[in-house]
Amino acid sequence: MQQKKSIQVNAVLNIIKQCCVIVFPLITFSYITRVLGSGNLGRYSFSDSVIQYIIALASLGIPTYAIREVSRVRKDPVQMKKLTDELFSINVIMMILSLVLLFLLTKFIPRLNRESVLLAILSINVISSTLGRDWINNVFEDFFYLTLRYIIIQTVSMIFILTLVKTKNDLILYTWIMAFSYSFNYILNIFYTRKYISYGFTFHLNLKTHLKPIIYLFCITIAGMIYVKSDIIILGFFRPDSEVGVYSIASNVYSVIKSLLNAVIIVAIPRISAYLGDNDRKNYMSLLSGLRNVLYVFIIPSIIGLFFLSKDILSILAPNSFAYGYISLRILCFALFFAVFGCFYSQAVLVPNRNERSFFYATIISAIANIGLNFILIPLWGLNGAAITTVLAEGIVVLICKRSSMDLTDQFRTMKIIPVLLGCASIMVICYFCQACIGSLILRILFSVIFSVLSYGLILLMGKNEVAISGLKMIQAKLKSKQR
Repeated sequence: MQQKKSIQVNAVLNIIKQCCVIVFPLITFSYITRVLGSGNLGRYSFSDSVIQYIIALASLGIPTYAIREVSRVRKDPVQMKKLTDELFSINVIMMILSLVLLFLLTKFIPRLNRESVLLAILSINVISSTLGRDWINNVFEDFFYLTLRYIIIQTVSMIFILTLVKTKNDLILYTWIMAFSYSFNYILNIFYTRKYISYGFTFHLNLKTHLKPIIYLFCITIAGMIYVKSDIIILGFFRPDSEVGVYSIASNVYSVIKSLLNAVIIVAIPRISAYLGDNDRKNYMSLLSGLRNVLYVFIIPSIIGLFFLSKDILSILAPNSFAYGYISLRILCFALFFAVFGCFYSQAVLVPNRNERSFFYATIISAIANIGLNFILIPLWGLNGAAITTVLAEGIVVLICKRSSMDLTDQFRTMKIIPVLLGCASIMVICYFCQACIGSLILRILFSVIFSVLSYGLILLMGKNEVAISGLKMIQAKLKSKQR
């Protein structure tokens, strides 16, 4: 019973963190786009996309592999210490090689050389993400620390942005602040994670055991980033910086909502791996089935709400010159369903069951399709073409991963879908009337969200949806405990 409560609490904490991921950009984006302009924002987005690939190379799939494998042996301190030292050592070696590669690419590729200063600043993120060992916090399900740390650092960063970034000439300063907001999370980890496992470096890397699954997971990470980030990079080569800036805002909104929906999946992965390590099939399937039902309850209304509010959201985040990006955001809404269930079948089923090969094939196929379609559709339709390719790429992943997961799961429990559909219909009606009757942008979004949530929740409860009933019981239990 305590374990179940722990997952619920961790899920809430991770959702709070992801909500902050929404709130902080909401506060700063409208300001920074007006101050820096779409061109400078495009330069930063391009540079950050390049650095994300370098970080992925330095990580080499180790975070995902470490969460899975260390979770399986966390009851054995000796085996756990040996495993973490091996993985950390591989990570450090790859970090050094990745930084050398970044230097060479910046020196010999003119487009990257133009952004050498921004890339040099953001390269700090490569070092900090390696030394920080953030996967240890996930292994021990310490989501309270992860949430608190994020909120504090992002609050400080937001204050720096609003008080120090004043003109278009402050792009370098803005890049330093963003590097701080990313890196300081991992710098704190250097001290914090020692409470769980001390640092250790070894040249006995045990590559025979680790290399094959790590390479698979690394290729999965790169291929996944290709169909997430390649659209921005290819836009940077074919379209002006201003269009890259517009699309980056729509893409960031999509990524934030996707991360929010994936938050429940992420907190369950260490527990799923632990159940598999203990051969506890009953709890494994119970957790998977409940997780799947929760996703259905949240993802469909999220897609509908974001579709109707996309124009208003971009109008708040950015000036009028960015407004036409709402069409791309509406296209990306359809990718949310595929992306979230792709994460479910890949991260919660295939990877914990050590079947990363199927996930690898799915991401490789989708990445190839994405790059090819980007080169065709971006010259034709610009940022809307980039959005369409993302939808198709996410669809390919979920189809292959779901098919590959069939032998790894039992029959999932069925869920009443009619209340979900009726609740979604009410959201469409509420958003339509709010847009027609409320002139204020902020009030329109606020009332649309509040009344949509209340209406949807009430319809689910009337339809006796088990996820809604379980959530209500949890809230009632919390209130009773506080009264005592």
